Amino acid sequence: MGKSCAAKRGGGKTEEHTSPFVRELNELRRGRGLDAADLHQRIGPCLRAACAITETDQPAAARQKLVLRLTELCGRLPPDLKLAALAAFGLHEEAAGEFLDRRISWLASVLDRDPRTARRRIDLAFRRLDELLGAPAPRRDLHPLAGWYVESMKAMLRLDRDPPELQEERRIVAEVDELDELVLPFSVPAEPGSDPVPDLTADALFGGEIVEARQVSASHAQFIMRLPSPLRLGQRHEYGIRLTPRRTRLRPYYVLTPLRRCEEFSVRVRFDRAAPPRRVWRLNGVPARVIDDGIDSGDALTVNRVGEVGLEFHDLHQGLSYGLQWSFDPAAG
Repeated sequence: MGKSCAAKRGGGKTEEHTSPFVRELNELRRGRGLDAADLHQRIGPCLRAACAITETDQPAAARQKLVLRLTELCGRLPPDLKLAALAAFGLHEEAAGEFLDRRISWLASVLDRDPRTARRRIDLAFRRLDELLGAPAPRRDLHPLAGWYVESMKAMLRLDRDPPELQEERRIVAEVDELDELVLPFSVPAEPGSDPVPDLTADALFGGEIVEARQVSASHAQFIMRLPSPLRLGQRHEYGIRLTPRRTRLRPYYVLTPLRRCEEFSVRVRFDRAAPPRRVWRLNGVPARVIDDGIDSGDALTVNRVGEVGLEFHDLHQGLSYGLQWSFDPAAG
C-alpha cells in the first residue's frame, strides 16, 4: 500500500510524525540539492503529484517542473524563510553548487546566526512549504512563448509630459537554464490616418541593456534586452525599462495583454492636471475589441488631486487585457 501524502499534524519532530512532503523535501536538499545529477530519482511520490511530474517525463522535464513549482512556492514565504529554502535547495545564485553544509554556513552568515539556527530556519521553511504543497496547484495557462514568466510588474505612465513616458519594472523567473536575453514586445496603437512611421524608443534603466530594436509594424515594436549574466532555471531577476512614443496623440487607454504567465500587475497613470479626463474606468480582463469600442465598463476610477490613478491585478489570464481607459468627452460611451 502506498503512503499517503497528507501531512500528519500535531506530532513531534520524529521521522514517523514528519509529513511526507517534508521528508521528501529533506531528501532533495542533500548533496548538491536541486543541482544533483540524480535529482529525478530522488523526487518522491508526493512531490511528483504536487508538481504534475509523470512517469513519462524525461529527467530534464521533471527537474524543470520541480524547480519552477518550488521557486514559486518559496516566493510566498517570508523573506528569511524564502532565503533559507532557496539556500537549502541550492536555488539561490550565491549558494548554488555547494554541498549542504557549505550552503548552511552561507545562510548562517547572511542571517548573522549560527549554523544551528540556520538549520532550524530551513526546517521551519519546509514546514511552511508543506502547507503550500498540500493546497491545489494554481491555474496554468499554456502558450507557445517560453523561457520565463513575470512574477510581478509595475508600470508608471506619465501623460503630464510631452512626449508621454512609460516606465516598467518587472521581476521575472527563468523557466530554462542559460536564459541570457529577453524579447520585450510593446504596442502603441496609431490613430487612424496617422503617419505609419517607427514610433517607439526604449532604454534600459537597470537589469540589462537594449541590444536590438525591431519595428514589426507602425504600432508594434520588439526590443531585445541582454541580461547582465545568464539566468539559471528558477532564478529571479529584476529589470526596468523606459519607453517614449514619438506621437503626441495616444489612444485613451493603457493596458497589459499578457502573452506569457503574469502573476501580479500594478499600474499608475498621471494625467495632465490642466486637462484631466472626464471619466476613467477599469479594464479587468477584457478582449481587445472591448477596448477598441471604447465602452465604459462601469467600474469607475477616481483621479486624485495630483492627477493620478492607480490600480492592481492578480493572476492575469493570457490574451486578455488589464488596465484602464478614459474619455475626455462626457457623452462618450
